[in-house]
Amino acid sequence: MPPLRGRALRFVLIGEMMRRPEMAVAEMVTSLEVEHGFDLGGRASKVISDALRWETRRGRVVRLGRGRYRFVGAARSTVRRIGILATRCRAWVVAIMRRRMGVPIPSGELFAAPAPAGEVPGPPWADLKWLRNT
Repeated sequence: MPPLRGRALRFVLIGEMMRRPEMAVAEMVTSLEVEHGFDLGGRASKVISDALRWETRRGRVVRLGRGRYRFVGAARSTVRRIGILATRCRAWVVAIMRRRMGVPIPSGELFAAPAPAGEVPGPPWADLKWLRNT
């Protein structure tokens, strides 16, 4: 499974922070890797803190202290895109897990591109052109 990186990682992180307003980096690592099954590659805490540093510069996240962050808000259209991409990323990981367990995969309306039944398309974060049209 390709590691979650870039805009997709930031949007998934913000999606998590919108559900729980204040989070520590360790909680985010547990949430993404253990609960949702994402592969962050490398040192997960470093990857997450780098992504949150970028979001802090954008004004969407505030650093409360060492390793603690809070989502403070974004434009309504950005929040909508965050929700769409985070949902599709989670659905893609669930489809990969189901495929490994031999469970049938539903047709791809949650994925970026429709795929034939039983086949999993590439990750939604591989090509984000589809996100501009939503």
